[in-house]
Amino acid sequence: MRAISERDLAVVIPLLAAKIRDLILELDTSNGEPTDESAIDRMQLQDMLGQYRSILESLREEYEEGLRAGIRLPAFDDLVRPFLLPSH
Repeated sequence: MRAISERDLAVVIPLLAAKIRDLILELDTSNGEPTDESAIDRMQLQDMLGQYRSILESLREEYEEGLRAGIRLPAFDDLVRPFLLPSH
């Protein structure tokens, strides 16, 4: 038995995509002289970004399975498109 429905996923997926976008922007805008602390912070952000991307891919698989089963919802790409950055 699944813990979350496709309709709930349709809400969670864009939120996660927005968080991924925010992390990418934060990583892209971190400037200045690298310190030990900023390097650690950057590594933590990169780890979190990797985890979130992995979660998003898992949610994608589950969501698209529901779409194939006939549940009428927007396509996965339509959910995340507003949060995609041109270079990522």
